[in-house]
Amino acid sequence: MTAPRRKWYQKSMSAFLLGACLLVLSGCQFRPQPLSAFAYNEKEDVVVKVVIRSADAKIIEHRELYVGLTIVNCDGALDGFPADPPIEGGRIPGYNAQIPSETVEITARVPAHIYAKYPLPCVILKGGGYFSGTIESTMVPVTRDSRAGPNNSFQRTRYARR
Repeated sequence: MTAPRRKWYQKSMSAFLLGACLLVLSGCQFRPQPLSAFAYNEKEDVVVKVVIRSADAKIIEHRELYVGLTIVNCDGALDGFPADPPIEGGRIPGYNAQIPSETVEITARVPAHIYAKYPLPCVILKGGGYFSGTIESTMVPVTRDSRAGPNNSFQRTRYARR
């Protein structure tokens, strides 16, 4: 084999191997299991919080996966509403914060009139990266968290003695 042909063969082989590696990496799917999900009303929105393990958040950050929170019906209907969540004040990937506890909350806001369309709401985390694979979590039911509102019986009224 001549020297120019050998050089061409080596370049072709390295390009082929690089392409194969990129295909393998992009085909990887990360499937975290959210621990819980809850929602509460705040003005015109419904705030949805999903709790995941900090180890899963570190994998998401390390693999530079972009994560979206999708509201779906638990009965399996395919229509979902995607929300772009910040994660504890930052974004994954690239927020580079120290994870102080064993869990991380992913919080997103959904307009109340859209959230009302889901009688049995569940949450799925979906996303991916350019070459680092995709992410799709298991489905988790969303429980309602009743927060104290203006008609809270423990609130001081204007008629109460001081």
